[in-house]
Amino acid sequence: MRCLQHRSVFRYLLGAVLASVPLAAAHAEPPNHCRNSFKPNEPIEPRFVGIDYALFMHVLAERYCGAEPKPMRPRFLQYVEKQGCGPGTEIYSDLEAAIAKMEGASLKLLAQNGDPSLAISEPQVQEWASATTKELGGCDGLKAAHDAELQQ
Repeated sequence: MRCLQHRSVFRYLLGAVLASVPLAAAHAEPPNHCRNSFKPNEPIEPRFVGIDYALFMHVLAERYCGAEPKPMRPRFLQYVEKQGCGPGTEIYSDLEAAIAKMEGASLKLLAQNGDPSLAISEPQVQEWASATTKELGGCDGLKAAHDAELQQ
């Protein structure tokens, strides 16, 4: 008799646990892969980690290495859209803003890291561009990256 009581209690508890699983799953938020900001100890989605870097390389290839200009908006924004993050998402909006800054950025503004109040001479700008280009694989590497298709 006692064994039957334990089985009944076990079945009741098992039923209660299984019944609560859909409720817990319904309240759990899926990770949002279309944002740049993360809470402490939250896993980071690496899908877009290098996109600002790629944008910078694109501009440097054109402004310093003489790569044929290509519009950035279709290339980069379509990549983000193909990843499931369309207009209105955080990553899309942030990327649009970054592209807007980069489209009008001179080589000097790039060297100043976007801060026009920094006083950098033209020889310093050229020295910065040369050193940065070498670190990124040289003009041939930058042009190749500029002309390559973005991987999905």
